[in-house]
Amino acid sequence: MLGLLKAAATTFRAALRKPVTVQYPTEKKVLPHRSRGLPVLLWDFDISEPFCTGCQVCARYCPVDCMTVTMKDNPNFAAGKSKRKKIVDKFYIDYARCMRCDICVEVCNFDAIVMNNTWEGVELSRYDRQDLVMDLPALLRQSKSGDLETPFREPMGVAHSGWAPKFGEEEMAAADAASATRHHGTSPDAPSAAKTASAKEATEAEGAALPEKGSGEAGKEGGEG
Repeated sequence: MLGLLKAAATTFRAALRKPVTVQYPTEKKVLPHRSRGLPVLLWDFDISEPFCTGCQVCARYCPVDCMTVTMKDNPNFAAGKSKRKKIVDKFYIDYARCMRCDICVEVCNFDAIVMNNTWEGVELSRYDRQDLVMDLPALLRQSKSGDLETPFREPMGVAHSGWAPKFGEEEMAAADAASATRHHGTSPDAPSAAKTASAKEATEAEGAALPEKGSGEAGKEGGEG
């Protein structure tokens, strides 16, 4: 009997609960910052050119070989407007083959490619697979239009972008305590007291083992006399 009452109470609570779903696609939830869409290129507004130099590092590291990149001489460099000697000429990504592994973002030396963390980065249904092959203008369009405000960079790009997750005071204190416990109360970048003391003792022992310069020269002169 008690089990039946508990089951009925659970059913009643579920019936009164607000729905957790939304009416997609007319209504959409906000995607987390760490959402991985498909890779796109970034536009350098200061010089009005792509960040990408066409170095092909991302294409060489791509495990599914979905990228094709070529480079050319940068006309802005010849005009003295840019420090990039080379610039991307053609860039193709086959979204139908991309596995969203984020390796291209990690290996990029110029922070030129990021993972699209907007709905446009995942809503890419097509009737023809050829329509999923994106060229350079298509890869730059969202960045140039300003729709890509805070793209996802992880893990290497986090340090370059300056983005970091926001923590409360309690979370920061807990993280500091965990770090201190992990490193036995010392900073991971600073040497521990035991290591400092042992290094000091080793230096003193080496100094005691070496003869003084003056006594060595005096002994040498005495031997010659």
